[in-house]
Amino acid sequence: MRSPFFSPLQDGDPSDSPNLPESIPGKLLYRAASPVRFIIFAFLSFHPNTMPWLSRANYARELRAAFFLPWAIAATEGGVIGFIVRKLYEGVVDDTVLNYFAGALIAAPALANITSFIWATLAHGKRKIPFITTLQLGVLISIAMMAIAPKTPAGLYMLVAAAFSARILLSGIVTVRATIWGVNYPAHRAKLTGKLQTISVTITSLIAIGLGAAMQYNENAYRIFIPIGGLIALAGVSSYARIRLRTERQILKSEQEQSESNNKTSLLSGFKVLKDDKEYRAYQTCQLLLGFGNIMSWTPFVIIAKQQFDIGYFWGIMLTQVIPLMMMPFTIPMWAKLLDSVHIVQFRAFHSWVFIVSMLCALIAGQSNIIGFLFAASVIRGIAFGGGALAWNLGHLQFVKPEKSQDYMSIHVTLTGLRGLTAPFAGVAIYNLIESKYPTEGSWVFAITLAITTAGALGFYYLYTQLKSKAR
Repeated sequence: MRSPFFSPLQDGDPSDSPNLPESIPGKLLYRAASPVRFIIFAFLSFHPNTMPWLSRANYARELRAAFFLPWAIAATEGGVIGFIVRKLYEGVVDDTVLNYFAGALIAAPALANITSFIWATLAHGKRKIPFITTLQLGVLISIAMMAIAPKTPAGLYMLVAAAFSARILLSGIVTVRATIWGVNYPAHRAKLTGKLQTISVTITSLIAIGLGAAMQYNENAYRIFIPIGGLIALAGVSSYARIRLRTERQILKSEQEQSESNNKTSLLSGFKVLKDDKEYRAYQTCQLLLGFGNIMSWTPFVIIAKQQFDIGYFWGIMLTQVIPLMMMPFTIPMWAKLLDSVHIVQFRAFHSWVFIVSMLCALIAGQSNIIGFLFAASVIRGIAFGGGALAWNLGHLQFVKPEKSQDYMSIHVTLTGLRGLTAPFAGVAIYNLIESKYPTEGSWVFAITLAITTAGALGFYYLYTQLKSKAR
């Protein structure tokens, strides 16, 4: 890619290069130190002109949406709202009950996915972009309700309900968005969606940092911070509404024909996908183990950060949400390049082990009482999240035709919801059980999550060996 300001240095004297820009700013940038050139090139690589020309217009609109929407959505991220509730409502309700509420909120992004089949059914035969923008507006209304919840037991229920409402609506967006990404970005899909994810998580990280810092100064700051973010996010909704879905007429016609033959997306037809597609069923079985162990570890991680290490709002949000998100922009390009070049099974066979290392660090932190290992676990988890964000959104597309992507995505998202419905509460229950019998030893819960996740990683490796055998 050629920058409008300078071209990469060639061997020899830069002054002899035929690509040397004539402008003074261009010459300065041309001769800039390598790190500066790298940063500039990295920044310019997000420009729509660097993408395949058929995808540029839609990518530009999604890029703007990815910048503005996180201003509101950041407050609903599990690590952010889970830690806030665990600290904000301490003393308002019993600690054991509060742990379960925190666990539910931390797992809410996964738990809400159980509604995926409802959204797949509602979106069937309807225009996808207007459907998603309506859900986006609903998300902003739910987030506004979070800001006015009082600091009382009733207020806790109100805040939790509003947060879950936002995540349920976001689940619908993710489910339907799979069709849009599958059709609009047929080439270099991981690269394009990786750019969008990078912008989204970067803005989410910055907003979460600001929220944590504001609440460290005044814990009621979220009542102002969140509504302002919602107003800014409206610009993202406006940009998303202008996206055009390629081959939309054919997709709607195909869905309407399915409806006429009583083959409309439903819970039963979704599970029929697992019954009929043996390879996808094996993939989802390994994903079940990997995801269950991973989600199960989230809540104990937040509880230990608060109870064992007594971390405040700012560093608590940094540890549980911001640091993992901040790692993603640096690792998504690497993971995207790998995912674009290999099958999803091979990708997961390698990627899963990063989560295992993260859980091992968390276990060491809890047992040694060394907070550095807790931060190391957070950093490594962020590296894993970079690949997980891509694999979770795009992995199913390697098993299905474009017109069936919504069916495959809905069963994938729903199974994630089932894990969210059970795994976080299992993690809290095991943590509480260990703490009741052996005080200060609750971190041994990570040994259990480590074993479950390792089983999933070994399963992906086995599927990879099967894939290699078929390719011979």
